[in-house]
Amino acid sequence: MDLSRPLRPVLAPSLRPWAGTRLGDGVGEIWMAGPTSIVTLPDGSSMTLDELAVAAGVALVGTAGLAALGHRFPLLAKLIDAADWLSLQVHPDDDLARRLYGDAAVGKDEVWVLLEAGPGAQLVVGPGPHLDAAAVVSAVAAGTMGLDACEIRVPAPGETLNVRSGTIHAIGPDAFVYELEQPSDLTFRISDWGRPPVPGRHLHLDEARQAVVTGQRAELVGTGWRLDGGVLNDRHFRLELITAAAVRAPGLRSPEIVTAVGAAVTLRGEGWKERLGALETAVVPAAVASYAIEPDAGGVGLVGSLPR
Repeated sequence: MDLSRPLRPVLAPSLRPWAGTRLGDGVGEIWMAGPTSIVTLPDGSSMTLDELAVAAGVALVGTAGLAALGHRFPLLAKLIDAADWLSLQVHPDDDLARRLYGDAAVGKDEVWVLLEAGPGAQLVVGPGPHLDAAAVVSAVAAGTMGLDACEIRVPAPGETLNVRSGTIHAIGPDAFVYELEQPSDLTFRISDWGRPPVPGRHLHLDEARQAVVTGQRAELVGTGWRLDGGVLNDRHFRLELITAAAVRAPGLRSPEIVTAVGAAVTLRGEGWKERLGALETAVVPAAVASYAIEPDAGGVGLVGSLPR
């Protein structure tokens, strides 16, 4: 199986009640690359990245991927466009996810990069500092936690926030966000701000009570399209923001998800060239020994991989 060049996943848009207009009418979220993303191989066949992980093993997910999740695609990248508040929510860690849903379940750490932030954009980054631990747990369990009980941040484009599992959080109106995370969709809603319940969209108060880490808040880890220390090396993923030409070397260690923001980004490897327009994404298999990444003026290459 030839995995010597990047793969272009089919984008998966999702309609959301809080959606803005940047991604299409009613589209609040687009999954750009993750376990269920479909890719076309050089022989013309198509399969999901999870199916390809089973078929190709280390050539796709690398040694770090096999160590983390075995023959499964180990990352998820998405875009989120909000015109209204997303639900107030919290994600479980791996231990709670597996206790509630079985050994194959995965928790959810995530990182946000603010691509755009309108004048009224806000984020919930944790519980309000005036609440003690008991008050947080009580409000979560009762479903009575409102914005007045939350810590609010006014974001700026180019900021990066690390949102670990257990953190109470929400993305607010007019925020456009790139999100890299563990390959999980486990979300426990604490409040949906009074929206009428619909099938598949309800609160998860008992699960949220178990998941919340009361003193934890989203951590600002970069501003101005720069990460503190040059890289975010989290426990479940690695994020880099590439603003100038650089050489990458997956070298069978990890796959890399590359997303162009701001302007186009060109990827060049042995015998191939892939040009990503703004907001386009490619998955570079771990089998690619090395490649160059070249952002156009004003472009940033967001590169997600597994931690070192």
